[in-house]
Amino acid sequence: MLLNYKAPEYIFVDQATFTELDEYQIIDSNSIIQPTNPPVFFLQKWNDFKHKKAWKLLEITNKYKNSKLSWVATSQLTTMTDHLKNADFQHLAQMSEAHTLVGLARSSNANPKFFLPPRNLSWTKDEILHKIRDLLYKLNELNEHKCLSYFLAYAFKGKQHDYYHLEDIPPDFGSMQIDNDNILQFSINALRHHCNNDTNVTAMVKLGGLQILMAVYQYLKHDEQVAEEIGKLLSVASLNRDLIQDIFLTGWISILFEWKDHKNFRIQSWANRTLLNMDDEDPINGNYMFGKQTVLLYPRSRYNKDAKIDVVLVHGLLGGVSFSWREKDLHINEPLGLFDMNNKNESHNSSNSATLKGPVGEDMQNYLDSYKEVKAREWDLIGSDFEFVLNDIPHKENLKGNGPYSLQGNNSNVRQTALNEGYSQCWPSDWLPTDEEGLRVIGVDYSTTLSEWLPSCPLKQKNHRTLEGRTDKLMHQLLAIGIGDRPIIFLAHSMGGLLVKNMLVTASNSNDPNVRKLFEKTRSVFFFSTPHHGSPLATLNSAYRFFLWPSVEVDELRTDSPKLVSLHNDFLECLKDNPMKIVTFAESLPTEFTALKVPILCVPKDAADPSVGELYELPLNHMSICKADSKLSFVYQKTLAVIKTVAAYSS
Repeated sequence: MLLNYKAPEYIFVDQATFTELDEYQIIDSNSIIQPTNPPVFFLQKWNDFKHKKAWKLLEITNKYKNSKLSWVATSQLTTMTDHLKNADFQHLAQMSEAHTLVGLARSSNANPKFFLPPRNLSWTKDEILHKIRDLLYKLNELNEHKCLSYFLAYAFKGKQHDYYHLEDIPPDFGSMQIDNDNILQFSINALRHHCNNDTNVTAMVKLGGLQILMAVYQYLKHDEQVAEEIGKLLSVASLNRDLIQDIFLTGWISILFEWKDHKNFRIQSWANRTLLNMDDEDPINGNYMFGKQTVLLYPRSRYNKDAKIDVVLVHGLLGGVSFSWREKDLHINEPLGLFDMNNKNESHNSSNSATLKGPVGEDMQNYLDSYKEVKAREWDLIGSDFEFVLNDIPHKENLKGNGPYSLQGNNSNVRQTALNEGYSQCWPSDWLPTDEEGLRVIGVDYSTTLSEWLPSCPLKQKNHRTLEGRTDKLMHQLLAIGIGDRPIIFLAHSMGGLLVKNMLVTASNSNDPNVRKLFEKTRSVFFFSTPHHGSPLATLNSAYRFFLWPSVEVDELRTDSPKLVSLHNDFLECLKDNPMKIVTFAESLPTEFTALKVPILCVPKDAADPSVGELYELPLNHMSICKADSKLSFVYQKTLAVIKTVAAYSS
């Protein structure tokens, strides 16, 4: 009643107490509870029962961890929101254990009121900067890292330290423009770079780093780059089960719940990856640990039905899950800079997504506009009179090409295209599961560079960036998430196709059945402009090569290099043991690079032709060939047709 005092943000419950619950008993893992005395039960108010049942369900999910009982109790709890007051939600949230809150966060229909906002730290910028600086120094004392030492010497010039003098700092760091406006952002980036392994991230958590990150987030709440860096840090921390309680106690689960539907696809991906790694109660994916290079794109929420097929997306040079596989937009054919291509990885706001899409053709647009005016039950009748040639139809194909090239107007995909105006940040995960049940879509993320002029970590060995180095790391992470336990379909763009080939060849030659299954379970591979025989971009003249200073990744793509020839011959040989379906999409339009002032056909048809399977030459360039513009795209319909065939065969 002291009106001059600020109301407390929380009422902390030392011990969860459940009262007046004895009249309810557990029946089984499906019905959960029912009253022990039905006559008494029916005399009670229905709202009172709902209130008590919610507390009982919370008790069950808290108590029976890692059981079907807990999973079903959590599912039922998410549906009991109509008769709960705000105070009830807050009380339930404070009584929830870490695994309960994670389960609620990964449920598809959880009410946001189940999640309390983190405590408001209200630290000033100077306080935050002082704490994060001390954290970085302590971490570097425990495990020195050259990048972090350079950064500390350059960013905090006024502090005495025993690291490097300013004159010893490499030019990469000296070129950074660090000032009072961006020093927090750079500090978070340095912290993320240092804490990329279990040892360093554990030390960061034990030194109070999660609370410091929360203060930074609250201070820079609308900075998406900071949110993405924090998401990466939390994802690495989630790989250690011992740190889950720390993540829970510092309030990050509530933030992750908000982020899992963020408009920025990368923030969304890191949040979903972190929540999944903490959710060992997920009946299908709970036993898997998704590392830095793998992300579960579908299903994003808890799902109790196992998948029939794994669809794995592998991007190419300078690509990423959020860039390579997004829906095609109006900016896709703009000139690209060699050194700023990562700036193309912009997230698209759904509010202006309609302006990002290209025209679908006058006839098609007239049909779609008129069709929105008719009732759904009349769709089949009207649509049967129309047939639409798919977008990006191939202008050449080999003898094995067999479409599909058109759709009837009453096809469900035509209807969905007419009614759906949203923009897809990843068309394989957004569209394929809606047209074929039983898919699990996995994204592969790895960093690449075109030029050695770009700054890189001095501790990162170049052999880790070769095909062999990347193959070993990627295979380990794919096997760790169950790739090989069910039929596999690979969608691979550019250099990603070489990675897939190298993985399949390596797996086929392995004596370990757990590794060989990755080859044996592969049913199809889609190559999107994969340079099987090299790329002109890697065979520039001496002047261009000096300007570009090609990276390890680019140098491996030299036209007809012995390495690529040997790999392709080995791949063709292993197909004799597993005659998987091969589909190739080849580009026919050049990609313009502003730095070279010349358009380049990155992967000509002869270089993209694997001499096996179906080959289609599409009127697209290297960057747009893996981006379907709608469900009426030839790329999408061909991919869907093969998946349906594999699904039918697997069944």
